[in-house]
Amino acid sequence: MDGFEKSKGKKLTFTGKYTEGDQKRKNPRIPVDIKGTFIYMDSENKITEKCIINSLSTGGISFFSNVVLMRGDALVISFTLENKLITADCKVTRTHGKEVGSKFIHPTEDSVKIIQQFIFKKIFT
Repeated sequence: MDGFEKSKGKKLTFTGKYTEGDQKRKNPRIPVDIKGTFIYMDSENKITEKCIINSLSTGGISFFSNVVLMRGDALVISFTLENKLITADCKVTRTHGKEVGSKFIHPTEDSVKIIQQFIFKKIFT
């Protein structure tokens, strides 16, 4: 299980060692394929664009977009998960071509709970 092993009680324990440059994510993320939209400001207007979310965690989201976004840009992203609409403020943390990484800014407890349950189901079922 790539650095993880199951112990009694179905708890996952990390068995590897971090080295310089390894990721030390606080929030587990999973690959997804979810349609969404986001709103951003250009120089004068709020603009709504479609996106495809490809990675999801309780801490943030990664998506593909045809819009050129820059690190630090503020967004409001919306998508449906488990038949519930999630809308969250985000800040762009990285861009790589058409892929945009962003972190949630003050997500609601309900949104975090829905995302946690979704990730748990995907990992353990």
